[in-house]
Amino acid sequence: MSLVESDCKWHFAPQLGGREDGPNDPMSESFKKTPYASLIRESIQNSLDVPLDKSQPVKMDFAISSIDPRNFSNFFDLRNHIKGCIDYYTNNDDAKSTYQPMVEYFDNLGMSGRIHYIKVSDYNTTGMSYEKDNTELPFYAFVRAAGVSSKNDKTAGGAFGYGKAAYFYISPIRTVLVSTKTQSGDNFFEGVSSLCTHIKHGVAGKLVSVGYYDNNNGEPVSDYTRIPSRFRRDDSGTDIFILGIDTSDREAIFKEMKMAVLVNFWMAIYSNRLEVKIGDMLINSENIVNLMVEAFPDKLDNAPREKDHNPRPYLDAVVNKGVDNHHIYIERNIPVVGKVSFYALKNKQAIDRIVYMRSPYMLVKTKRTKSSNGFFGVFICEDERGNEILRKTENPAHNEWAASNWRVNGKRVSEGAKAIKEIETFIIDVMEEMFSSKNKEVQNIQGLEDFLYIPTAIDEYSDESESLIGDVVDQRDDEGNALSTDLAELESKPVSDTTSVGKVLIESSTDGGDRNSSGGVLSGHGTRKKKTRGGGGVTSRDIDSRFEEGGTSTEGTFLTEVPVRYRAFAQMEGSRVSHTIIIHSDYEFSNGRIDLLVGGEQSNDSVAIKSCSAGGQIHNNSISGLHIFKGKNIITVKFADNMKHAIKLDAYELK
Repeated sequence: MSLVESDCKWHFAPQLGGREDGPNDPMSESFKKTPYASLIRESIQNSLDVPLDKSQPVKMDFAISSIDPRNFSNFFDLRNHIKGCIDYYTNNDDAKSTYQPMVEYFDNLGMSGRIHYIKVSDYNTTGMSYEKDNTELPFYAFVRAAGVSSKNDKTAGGAFGYGKAAYFYISPIRTVLVSTKTQSGDNFFEGVSSLCTHIKHGVAGKLVSVGYYDNNNGEPVSDYTRIPSRFRRDDSGTDIFILGIDTSDREAIFKEMKMAVLVNFWMAIYSNRLEVKIGDMLINSENIVNLMVEAFPDKLDNAPREKDHNPRPYLDAVVNKGVDNHHIYIERNIPVVGKVSFYALKNKQAIDRIVYMRSPYMLVKTKRTKSSNGFFGVFICEDERGNEILRKTENPAHNEWAASNWRVNGKRVSEGAKAIKEIETFIIDVMEEMFSSKNKEVQNIQGLEDFLYIPTAIDEYSDESESLIGDVVDQRDDEGNALSTDLAELESKPVSDTTSVGKVLIESSTDGGDRNSSGGVLSGHGTRKKKTRGGGGVTSRDIDSRFEEGGTSTEGTFLTEVPVRYRAFAQMEGSRVSHTIIIHSDYEFSNGRIDLLVGGEQSNDSVAIKSCSAGGQIHNNSISGLHIFKGKNIITVKFADNMKHAIKLDAYELK
């Protein structure tokens, strides 16, 4: 018996009927591109959820080390189980491609090499408690319940299963060792290897896919003195050893980890809730700003994809909150979610992107708005109850909040939908507060198309592209039940439509004098539609546009019709439908009004407008006080009925 190994050995139980586990596991694809970033995100999130002393930071340590195979001869028996996976699935290409490299790893290692591993350690955490067959405890979920896809345990760091895979798929031999000490002083140790159903030379029958490495007959070692000395845990918390790591490019591994920490956990670190050590590098509240500047030299976040965003301006928004009128801080208590905070950095070059976090101060998602106000924002749910609600609406990857993710007995829980809608409303209110002015001046929206974000990417469609028209959006009540019987999913791409012709009304008061093109009144004769010779509808050629500059005007206030071309696109923004209207005008004027009608060719209806991105004064279905520029103008509106419509635009200039 090896004293170093403490007589630990592998235990794979007989496969006594039931479903067999094959060699193909598609989940591994989720971790191939950025395996160490996935490890950082999953491990730190789990640890942040279980702090021991909340007044002190949780400390994480990521280190690379190795063991001498000569001291762990029983561990080497794993090679025979891996070979058995190929032997059982003799004609399966997946088995060969997956397990042959593992066999070669052990063969090349021999007894003279070193088995390298990444050690992930947390401190100031509660550790993972265990009782046999108690599925509610985290050590069971992480080690003993291999194959469980998720875990709904308040004491655990999120959903075990997906997170656990982040550890296993980094290991070339699908093997980790876990050593933990609970806050009550109990120790538990065990190794686990996730393979497939297999056979082993000298053993009768088939063996299960998951095996355990211990000296307690296939149960975790709870006697501290019988845990191999290298893997003993002396402080409350957990060590996870990921075996078989290729350390030939250690610098690249640590760099990927560092960048993942800065992107996902800068807020937790800056707030002194977290310290992270990667190799010899410590990241804490004292150096986070300097490290961020060094890693992200660009002050702005102009990344086209949310997952590639630059975290530096968001840290700036938090660090410098309130120092000037460009750094905004807003705090509210909202009914369902509770206390929330919003930080913003105003910058004319900003792309109106917001990062969202909950109380552990970990990045959940990054999302651009449809506005072009010029800001970078940080939303944080600070409330304990709100944090629990939002956690339940997260997907297994912890990178979205969606009401559909929280279900009980297959039914969507209404509280999740209420929380998400409440956050969306809060964001809208915050933006109005930050960018509204006393006189409701319309912001210059020329060039907005360069920054506008719409999920179906309007910028991929030219002015001759199609627009969205028509159907009712899937609306549901607080219990998740449909409000209508004829529901249609919002199309992912536009439905065919043609460019329409409308009018903008220009409103102004005149003294009867003529004015020139640089600042004068525009007068005209309005527009009229003419039928095509074939009896069809109205086209851009069927408009009698006799709009003129410099006409004689009389004293008073009146409206003038200005012909424009426009397109409309309907989009889903969270749980609300928004309509983006692209208006092309041959003239510029500062006091325009548009009336929006909805419906089809045979009927038009008036629906109240709830909001408009371009400012102006809203009254029922009209928006006045708009500054319309020559060329392209983009305006986003939301209707009160939250339905998707075909839009007809009538517009005027008030004179």
